Amino acid sequence: MDKESNQIQPTELNRQQRLEVEEKAIDALLQMGVKFTVPLKIYPVKPPRFIRWWNKKFPKKARIWRDKRIPKGWDVTEADVPNVEKTTMEHIYQRNFYIKPLYLGTIDYLRKLYIQIEYDEEAIQDQPIQESKKLFKYIPLMAEIAAVAVINDPSVIKPNSEVKTLQKFFIEHLTVTRLKRLADVISQMMNPGGFTSSIRSIVEMGTTKPKENRANLIE
Repeated sequence: MDKESNQIQPTELNRQQRLEVEEKAIDALLQMGVKFTVPLKIYPVKPPRFIRWWNKKFPKKARIWRDKRIPKGWDVTEADVPNVEKTTMEHIYQRNFYIKPLYLGTIDYLRKLYIQIEYDEEAIQDQPIQESKKLFKYIPLMAEIAAVAVINDPSVIKPNSEVKTLQKFFIEHLTVTRLKRLADVISQMMNPGGFTSSIRSIVEMGTTKPKENRANLIE
């Protein structure tokens, strides 16, 4: 018996199993949130020679050096990523983000932003290139949606300085592909299906005829 026959062949999931996997993934997303990174346009540099010498000589009293090009408060790490053009690995800075489960106040703010988007499927089908280019006018709005979801402050009801600063960062650093992925995740985290089910349950409860009081029946 050859080695290939001994290997366990992956079994293809049926439709029901795929749906269950998708549901579990969405549940995990709703309960735990999601982390993502955005590459910066500056490259890492080595600490000054004195700092490197000091940390090597006195490891127990090592000095922490911060690249002053990176604003305070940013969660930034270094990483090696593939460079498609050079076909090599590239050492970069990347800013880390974490979208926590969305509060109702945040979802309501996002709703107000989403309804500003006008989308005509029929026009896009007739003139896909021209009409798709018109949608680029929503780039600032989509960046604002991403910023609001990341900040996730239910008390924010209109753009403040924090939202505007992060919006500007996303406009300058996100590509169309990354923005699409982020928008898909945010839409799932808003959980419109779950909210619709909640509304349905409330409506059904309100329309259910209450049972008559037992004392009234005796009378």
